[in-house]
Amino acid sequence: MTIREVTIGRSKNSDIYLDDHCQYASKYHATLYYDGSQLMYRDTSTNGTLINNINVKNRAVPIHHGDTIMVAGQYPVTWNQIDQFFPPRRPEPVFTPPVVVQPITPPMPEVQPEIDEWSWGAFMFYPLWGFFNGCWWAFLVNIAVGWTLIPSIIFGVQGRRLAWENRRWQNAEAFNEAQDTWDGWGMAFFFLSIAIIVFSVMVIFANL
Repeated sequence: MTIREVTIGRSKNSDIYLDDHCQYASKYHATLYYDGSQLMYRDTSTNGTLINNINVKNRAVPIHHGDTIMVAGQYPVTWNQIDQFFPPRRPEPVFTPPVVVQPITPPMPEVQPEIDEWSWGAFMFYPLWGFFNGCWWAFLVNIAVGWTLIPSIIFGVQGRRLAWENRRWQNAEAFNEAQDTWDGWGMAFFFLSIAIIVFSVMVIFANL
């Protein structure tokens, strides 16, 4: 949509008045108007206008804030003058979609093999335990020294470490799960053995 044109010239009726010292400017040198999408400069003079050092004469061209406008190639029209009639337009706000911040899930701690704990499975069943945990030579120890307390204690202390180092496991979690199962059976057998011994002793003393 076109609004009122702003006139430039030596005519005292001009909106932007060029005084008599601007002798090469025409009385009605040019007009400014907004065509609905951009600001236009229409030259209607004899000597033309330099816009950004390009000669414009008897035609309309778009102009932008900051362009250099020299009437008749000599007399500047400043943007302070133009802005009185066509204030700079604020840019349309650009819609920016909200940024959805995903909560950061801390990484799960890596499962470590529990190799320094007491092994009830190795303590109670070291010949059989060794066969399933990569320590097949535990059976040879049993043959050499018998199923006695000393090798049982040694395997109880070192059993988990020996199993981790001598057998290939899928991961540390699988290793821990397997050793916990052996520990469960070992503890059950240990306390059952203690209970049997205590019961036997009680029976013996009762018969004395």
